[in-house]
Amino acid sequence: MAAKVTIFANGKARQVDPDKTVAAMIRELKLAPAAVLVERNGRALLRQEWEKEKVEHGDRLEELAEAARKETRKN
Repeated sequence: MAAKVTIFANGKARQVDPDKTVAAMIRELKLAPAAVLVERNGRALLRQEWEKEKVEHGDRLEELAEAARKETRKN
């Protein structure tokens, strides 16, 4: 079994398998894919990229679903 890698999801350190995809992270976090924008290391990912983009040690993922929804409700 391969050693876990450390990534940061919304600023929180997480230990994950090195072959985990961004799509798997979204499922693990129980986020609705249709309502989520994901940034990986500052670059927004298209949804079709999620299945092929594998997380790497030190990656920073930001899931922007809640922030966008809250901002929409304010206006």
